[in-house]
Amino acid sequence: MLRRLASGLVRSAAGAGRCGAAALDRPWDRPAVTVGAVSSLGGVRYASLKAVRNRMRSVASIGKITKAMKMVAAAKLRGVQARQDISRPFANSVRQFFALLGEQEKPEQKDKMSAGAAGEEAKRRLIVAVTSDRGLCGGVNSNVVRAIRQTLPHDGSDRTADGYRNAVMLVGDKGRDALQRTSANLFVVSFRDVFKTPVSFAQVTLIAEEIMAGAYDEVMLVYNRFKSAISQITTRQTLVGLSDLMEHASVFDGYEFDSDMDSSQVMVDLFEYELATQLYGALLENSTSEQAARMSAMDSASSNAAEMLSKLTLQYNRERQAVITTELVEIVAGASAVEK
Repeated sequence: MLRRLASGLVRSAAGAGRCGAAALDRPWDRPAVTVGAVSSLGGVRYASLKAVRNRMRSVASIGKITKAMKMVAAAKLRGVQARQDISRPFANSVRQFFALLGEQEKPEQKDKMSAGAAGEEAKRRLIVAVTSDRGLCGGVNSNVVRAIRQTLPHDGSDRTADGYRNAVMLVGDKGRDALQRTSANLFVVSFRDVFKTPVSFAQVTLIAEEIMAGAYDEVMLVYNRFKSAISQITTRQTLVGLSDLMEHASVFDGYEFDSDMDSSQVMVDLFEYELATQLYGALLENSTSEQAARMSAMDSASSNAAEMLSKLTLQYNRERQAVITTELVEIVAGASAVEK
């Protein structure tokens, strides 16, 4: 009986080969995970059903995480955008007031460049890089880093063609990580966990005091200005230093200051207020841009996860159907051999 059953199975396999069909594809003859093998289903790579199921669970979990992160970013965006809308009028009014000094400085730009080229004492400029503490927020951090690298010399020195000697202050961990390799010698101070809690004016005054202690001739703020939920503009904002403000204080003679202090002290207070206000606005703008970019990035990630899960489900169903069909063919072939 056993001999007839064995000979029948052999004849069945041989007959299938003569009909042009491949030898019976037995699941137990295949490895658990076939890396680099090519499936008959459209010429794509395939893995075992267990591996596909594990991949489906992983993608589904990632999709849930990205969807939750999108909702959290949307909630944070509403709060920080409300604070940013309130602070914008103050920052704009102070910027317009000190724009008079910027107009006074324009004719002297050639003198600055000629002084730097002649080898005289170069003026000092502080570049404040405002980035986030966490990633997964699109290109907001890389855009700021790219703008700073375009400003700094490519040879690693601190002096640029306009005659300034540059130093870098870092607000946020991502800017420090990105500029560590190329511009670490220009770092003067780094602030971390600035955006861990909502940005406050008291928090900004600590950063402003650090800038004031350096007595820089110019301060450049590099940050992302919020335009919409899908658009952020990388901005370079230049603030003149206290020394230039004192030298050109006559620009503000048309204004009347109601104060018992002398004019020099009033200028110092105005400079401190301008620095803190513009820095506060820059941090709020960048924080709003970060949350908007993260919400958009997580929305795209959730859509990609759903699309990938759909493709994996289709692949899983095809592989499972192929296994079931193969097993049915083997059962029918075995039953036919037994009957013979």
